[in-house]
Amino acid sequence: MRHGGILIEANDSEGEAMKKHTTNNQSLSADVSACSTVAVDLAKRVFQVAGEDALGQVIFEERIKSREAFQVFLRELPPSVTVLVETGPGAQAWARLLQMQGNPVRILPAQLVASHRSGPKNDRNDALAILRAGRDCKISAVPIKSAAAMAMQALHRARQGYVRRRTAVGNQMRGLLLEHGVAMAQGETAISQLVPRILEDATQPLPDLLRELIAELLGEWSQLGDRVNVLTGRLEMAAKEDETAKRLMTVRGVGPIIATALIAKQTEPERFANARLFAAYFGLVPSQHSSGEKTRLGGMSKRGDAYLRSLTIQGAHAVLRQIRPDSEQPDDKRLQRWINRLGRKEAAVRLANRNLRILWVLLQNDQTYRRQPGSGQEATMSH
Repeated sequence: MRHGGILIEANDSEGEAMKKHTTNNQSLSADVSACSTVAVDLAKRVFQVAGEDALGQVIFEERIKSREAFQVFLRELPPSVTVLVETGPGAQAWARLLQMQGNPVRILPAQLVASHRSGPKNDRNDALAILRAGRDCKISAVPIKSAAAMAMQALHRARQGYVRRRTAVGNQMRGLLLEHGVAMAQGETAISQLVPRILEDATQPLPDLLRELIAELLGEWSQLGDRVNVLTGRLEMAAKEDETAKRLMTVRGVGPIIATALIAKQTEPERFANARLFAAYFGLVPSQHSSGEKTRLGGMSKRGDAYLRSLTIQGAHAVLRQIRPDSEQPDDKRLQRWINRLGRKEAAVRLANRNLRILWVLLQNDQTYRRQPGSGQEATMSH
C-alpha cells in the first residue's frame, strides 16, 4: 500500500503539472489577445516576443525557438495588434507577411532602438527596448519595401560590394609595387595601363614570384570590373524602363544608378514636411553642436543612407567638372559662384543637397525637371 501510495502521489503531481502547463498556455494566449502592441527581436531561429497593453504595461513575454512556431504565432495574432520590429536581416519579409494578414507593422531603425535599451544586451532587453522605442513619437518607421524594390536593392548592394573589392585589390597592387620602388598614381586608368607595362618590363626590379602574384591580382581586378559593368548595365536598363526613373534623371547629376537606388529605397517622400527634411534624411545638412543661445554648425551630419549620400555627391562632382568658366547659363553661374566662394568639395555637397530637394518634389508627382537658360526663372517643373 505504501508503494501504491507513492505511485498515486506521483500521478497526482503529474496531473497537477499538466493542469498548470495548460493554465499557463491559456493565460499566455489571453495576454496576447489583450496586447495592443507586440515587439519582436528577430533572429534566424530564436525570436523573443514582448507585448504591452494600451496603458504601456508589459503583459506578455515569450521565447519562440523555431521559425515554424513563429509563423504560427503571427498567424494567430488578432488584426488589431500592432507589431514592432527593428531593422535587420529578415525584417522586410516578416513585415510584408504581417501586412498581408492585416496587422499594422512598423520597422524601427536599430541604432535608435539601441538608445532605449536598459541593462545588458540580450534578447529580452532588446524586445523591451523595441517596445519603448515604439512609444517614441520622434522615431520614424522605415518604409516597408516591395519584393521588386528589394530585388533592385540587391543589385545595388552586389554592385557596391564588387566596387569595394575592386578598389581594395587595386590598392593592394599599388602598395605591393611601392614596396619595391614602383610608384603608381591612383585611379582605374593607371592600373589598367601601367601594371601590364610594369609586368612586361624586365628592367623593373621585381622578383618573379611578385610578378606572378601581381598578374593574378590584375586578373581578379579585371574580373571584378566586368561584374561591375554587367550590374551597371542591368540598372541602366531598369532605369530606361521605369517612368519615375526617367523623370528623376532629368536633374543634372542624377543618372540611372542614383535614380534606381532612390526608387529601391522607397523613401515615401510624402512623410517629410518639406524638402529640407528630405535632404536631412540623407545627412546632407550641417551637424549641430548648439547650446543655449549659441548656435554652432559643423560639417555634414552624415546621418541616414551613406550609399545614396555618396552617390549624390559623386554625381554633383561630375556636374562641377563639366562647367565651363565662360558659360552664360544661370545654373552654371550659380555653381561657379559656389566653387569660388566655398571650394569644389563644399560646392558639390551643396549641389547634392539641392538635387535631393528637387527629387523630393519629383517623387510626389508626374512632373519632370527642365532648365530654362537665359530667362529670369532658372528652372521649372513641367508635365
